[in-house]
Amino acid sequence: MDAVKQQNNLCTDELREFFKSHHDKLLCTANKNGEPSIALMGTPRLNADGNIELELSDNPSTSLNNIQENKSVVFLVYEPAARARDYKGVRIYAEAIEILTQGEKLENIRENVRAKFGNEKAEELVATATFRIKKLRPVVDRGQLWNEPPFRNV
Repeated sequence: MDAVKQQNNLCTDELREFFKSHHDKLLCTANKNGEPSIALMGTPRLNADGNIELELSDNPSTSLNNIQENKSVVFLVYEPAARARDYKGVRIYAEAIEILTQGEKLENIRENVRAKFGNEKAEELVATATFRIKKLRPVVDRGQLWNEPPFRNV
């Protein structure tokens, strides 16, 4: 129960709103040999349990292959600025707890996508994955919380 309580403490309403309202999201993965990859993510969302869910549509998918080999990932959600040191955002360290490439849950998601975006988009989906948040870090990390500015008086 402590792990669930800690996770819920990480997934605050502020994090949920920031995650939902910022479309600039990256998914960082690595395969079993530690070879990294990064991908743009347009669909990840924080669910009611404080987990991140997303669908993968590339076939073949480097991200999916990496997640299947190495469950640890990092999501980068950010707001760009004129200078890198002024970027706002959060690095979300997470671990895959469910990867589905078939079944009722994926079919329900496909039906929802089909209703909104058409058959072609729905058929592109190859998997849905759920991730448990393990740690948060600000994009520009000077020891502050993820939602605090890195330079207080600048």
